[in-house]
Amino acid sequence: MAGGLAGMVAALVGCGRLLPSRTDSLNDPVEEFEHVTSSEMETSGGGTMRTSLRGDIHFDVGQDQLLEALDPVWREVTEYVFELDDGFEMRRVLVVAHGADGSTVAPKELLGSEYADQDAAVHFGDFFEHYGLI
Repeated sequence: MAGGLAGMVAALVGCGRLLPSRTDSLNDPVEEFEHVTSSEMETSGGGTMRTSLRGDIHFDVGQDQLLEALDPVWREVTEYVFELDDGFEMRRVLVVAHGADGSTVAPKELLGSEYADQDAAVHFGDFFEHYGLI
């Protein structure tokens, strides 16, 4: 029975459904940034099935400083994803930044009002361009 379970876990890892915690190498450095109190992000999809980065980043600042505190952190996240995905631009961004006062912002707000006001999913390609990676 243990062999069957190990085989099933290996199959899930192989198809990207159950990934080893590769994002520890992202969450740990993110938590070192000024004003970040915790980071819980994870990728979904692996190999050629790169689909999203999801999770939360918590800050010790309020709404008036949240976007400014997020910008250097999000540059680091974008560079990580650029390397992780070899520049593949279509991984969706499903991350929320949380302020100490209960406020939230989506990273897409860093791209300007034309992105902040849209409901469509934002992909990392937009951030690659914004931060000059492509």
